[in-house]
Amino acid sequence: MAETLDFASPLLPFVDARKAFRHEQKMAGYLPLASLKNLSAMLTDTEGTVQAVLSFRFDQDRRRRIDGELWATVNVQCQRCLEPVQISLGEQFGLAVVSTEAMAKDLPASLDPWLSDEETLSPADIVEEQLILCMPIVSTHKQCNAAIVQDVLEKGVGIEHSDQAEEKQASNPFSVLATLKNKPDTH
Repeated sequence: MAETLDFASPLLPFVDARKAFRHEQKMAGYLPLASLKNLSAMLTDTEGTVQAVLSFRFDQDRRRRIDGELWATVNVQCQRCLEPVQISLGEQFGLAVVSTEAMAKDLPASLDPWLSDEETLSPADIVEEQLILCMPIVSTHKQCNAAIVQDVLEKGVGIEHSDQAEEKQASNPFSVLATLKNKPDTH
């Protein structure tokens, strides 16, 4: 029988870490984007929600694992035209809860560390950090990307022609200083 997840409820603000891992707790829900302060600073508006599923368990090496998945649609600034652009985010992640940096270094590459020695965990903090990590480095509209390609094809923008490169090499970078030195002082 497939498990039905309820995204109609907000995620719990805090989870008792000991119970969550011991009972292999699984939770699903949403968070308003406006409640995620660090992420909000990267957005043009904070309308909407993020939906998330978090599963807590111990793995075969007795590490405390948080496996999750999240989805959100956010509005960010297009880096080409500076107008808002809507992007969809989705991420699956695997975290190991560790209490020291040394423990984090010993994790396999398939797991990211979540540094905490607290008895409670904040699902919102986990979801917010994972959302920030899955944000694209540069966001643009599709038509803006097409405009960049068109500029390059039509005008050669960003492409240096071989005769221009030879001229740059042949010119003396100190020639400007020589002209200034030979100029009469007008003071």
